[in-house]
Amino acid sequence: MFEFLLSDQNFLFSCALCLMLLLALVEGVGALVGISLGNLIDQLLPVDLDIDADAGVELANPANGVTALLGWLCFAKLPFLVWLILALTSFSVSGYVVNATAQNLFGTLLPLYISLPVAIVAMLWLTRMIGQPLARLLPKNESSAISSRSFVGKSARITIGTARRELPAEAVLVDDFGQKHYILVAPEDDSVLPAGTEVALLEKTKRHFIVKALNSHSSLS
Repeated sequence: MFEFLLSDQNFLFSCALCLMLLLALVEGVGALVGISLGNLIDQLLPVDLDIDADAGVELANPANGVTALLGWLCFAKLPFLVWLILALTSFSVSGYVVNATAQNLFGTLLPLYISLPVAIVAMLWLTRMIGQPLARLLPKNESSAISSRSFVGKSARITIGTARRELPAEAVLVDDFGQKHYILVAPEDDSVLPAGTEVALLEKTKRHFIVKALNSHSSLS
């Protein structure tokens, strides 16, 4: 058993498992003395992703896909430490299962260039599948939780891409708690809003916010 866990082919998966156990141990000990590592990390990373990964929105820049992927992985729906432990556990278990299956079928462990991509894909799927119901079970932190519809009337800044009426771009908004929210925005007319444009949020649709420019960066398409 230990030979299997400590083999070179399972090195990365064992490292992920050890890190997960260490984080869980530190959080458990902290809970006993009234200190939460998870809460500390959440305060240091005050980011909330409001993009709905299931909305099927075509993004104005491929880099926005990272934001959509994090949303799909329930990154914004779970405390960061809980999400990280879930991801590490899914990764290590997936790697072990892949190599255990290979050992039973072929009598040998798979090299990392084969097992690692498979484990990563499985980790992404498991994190999504487990994260969704887990997010519904965990209590929400209502102190800074804000409905995205309350953002109407506030200002934001386009960060990546160029926003057009039919092609939203990513923008960042800072709420009254100092928390950053990454949202999708599109202009109300045929104007073009490049990165760096300050915009006012006029209306919330199912997929994005309709905005107008607050500065002179916009231009007609």
